[in-house]
Amino acid sequence: MKQYDKLLILPAIIIIIAGIFSGFSNQSYDQIAEDLLRERTEILQNAYYGKIDRNKAEAALSKIETYPLLSEDVGNLKDYDASQLDIVKSMDFIIVNQETKMFDYISFHTKIRWYMSGLSSDYVSENEYSVILKSTSEGYKLSEFNPKQEY
Repeated sequence: MKQYDKLLILPAIIIIIAGIFSGFSNQSYDQIAEDLLRERTEILQNAYYGKIDRNKAEAALSKIETYPLLSEDVGNLKDYDASQLDIVKSMDFIIVNQETKMFDYISFHTKIRWYMSGLSSDYVSENEYSVILKSTSEGYKLSEFNPKQEY
């Protein structure tokens, strides 16, 4: 009987170790959404304040966004006025809840606390958003980022 116990212990240990390490290799959808939104914010900030040119910004956005958000952001880059934009100092994700996953799309309800720097002073703003990720051959990309409507 003891010989069979030894035969079962080794596969059990392998299964436990594989289960633990498999969790480290895959990012959660929530974390992917957060990372993409942070990257989008950084790219747009850099473009609006002249740290990168519009073409580089469009190329960088195309790596993390898809339509319709990509066309909206590219259009905004062409029509922006940096003097009217406040600077995003940092952002905290208060809520990132996955709502649905259907076909190639995952929708989220998010609440973001923005730490901003305006012309007259620094301030904090909290807003809720609807975020949609789309699965593409290159991974997940932001497809929509819209403020939640209050009724």
